[in-house]
Amino acid sequence: MALAQGSHAQELVPNPSFEEISSCPTFASMLGNAVPWTNPTGGTPELFHACAPDGDYAGVPHNYSNGFQYPRTGDGFAGIFVYREAIAGMREYIMAPLLAPLEAGACYTFRMFVNAAEDHELVCDGVGVRFTVGPVSAGGVGVLPGGAHIEHPPGVLISDTVGWTEVSGSYVAAGGEDHLVIGNFRDDASTMSAMNAPGAWYTGTAYLLVDDVSLVRSDAIDLDLGPDTVLCAGAGLVLDAGLPGATSVTWSDGLVGAVRTVTVPGLYEAVVAFGSCSVHDAIEVGMAPLPAVDLGPDLLLCPGRELLLRPWTEGAEVLVWEDGSTAPDRTVRSPGVHHVTVGNTCGTVSDTVVIHRDECPEGIYLPNAFTPDGDALNDRFAPVFDVRMWEVRYAVHDRWGMLVFESPDGAAWSAEGQPDGVYTVRLEARSRSTAERHTLWGHVVLLR
Repeated sequence: MALAQGSHAQELVPNPSFEEISSCPTFASMLGNAVPWTNPTGGTPELFHACAPDGDYAGVPHNYSNGFQYPRTGDGFAGIFVYREAIAGMREYIMAPLLAPLEAGACYTFRMFVNAAEDHELVCDGVGVRFTVGPVSAGGVGVLPGGAHIEHPPGVLISDTVGWTEVSGSYVAAGGEDHLVIGNFRDDASTMSAMNAPGAWYTGTAYLLVDDVSLVRSDAIDLDLGPDTVLCAGAGLVLDAGLPGATSVTWSDGLVGAVRTVTVPGLYEAVVAFGSCSVHDAIEVGMAPLPAVDLGPDLLLCPGRELLLRPWTEGAEVLVWEDGSTAPDRTVRSPGVHHVTVGNTCGTVSDTVVIHRDECPEGIYLPNAFTPDGDALNDRFAPVFDVRMWEVRYAVHDRWGMLVFESPDGAAWSAEGQPDGVYTVRLEARSRSTAERHTLWGHVVLLR
């Protein structure tokens, strides 16, 4: 049961992976070639792009200072100084206008990926994003005021020079924010740094590469657990509520974690949190049993008589006899073997009954069906026998073997209070002509 989460999430960051360029970068401070990204301060942020010759200042994957890095996606990425020992508070930032202003009170999910440049000696912990109303403009290279709205956890060094480290979080908008600024908003005293590559080209500096910047409204993120479904008995269904940037996933039954396997029916709802923001979806899981069928015990058939075969079924969606017939019952007038197959979406099962010929020398006969519905036609069940039989007594048992009726003299059974179904009949009688005692088993279908 999918709960609507809105249309597909709209990306609010233009040129998020620095692919679109006005011209190929050839030197430092050419971030502006990745329109509409700009430099908001007096720093010199870089644009690296595969359009530049490999090994050039802005080359990808090699640059002239022995740096080596492939973009996380596409052909380009940006680069900024985030810490420098020789110049107190020296920072670089990159800025872009958003494709639409943020709405007051709405929750947004931010993500970007950063990489510690291997041609710089140091690594540090400080990088984040700030959302502003209007562009930022500062002439120096110091720390921008205001702090980051979302940042990498303080005290956790960004030291991966091979892969890309995700920086993500949620933000509740004040309203009207139409620009984002990326960089280290912490002063030197609040920035942790460490030596990572002694003897690298750039000494005493920490530098981060930035790629795949994203900002989307959280309630527009699509969480889809799939359509409501029915499982076959014994089967399982894997539910995956994982979403990029999520901080937690909690299920309605208390289970925590993005992926789970369900094997019992019920309503399963997942709440995916992005910090203070969340989305949710639910799915109804049903359970279908395997089908069942029972034709009852083997039967005896006297010449000139007939039997009605009506199988007991459960969970069956289709029923087919051995000759292809799909009727719910069939009339049998001669001995033989009969089988029926029933099935549903979970499988098929079959049952067989053998009809044996009985010469019935004393003319005794057990009807195999009656309809006690009050219409005065076939309303009662009783054995049929001729005058050569006497001391006729019989007992009726349900399909679980419980005695439901007993007659010491062959009197009819009205089946009052008994449910429809197949019943087993055990009859005892004695022949007047031979004094021989006979025991006869059969079954009768009660159908109202």
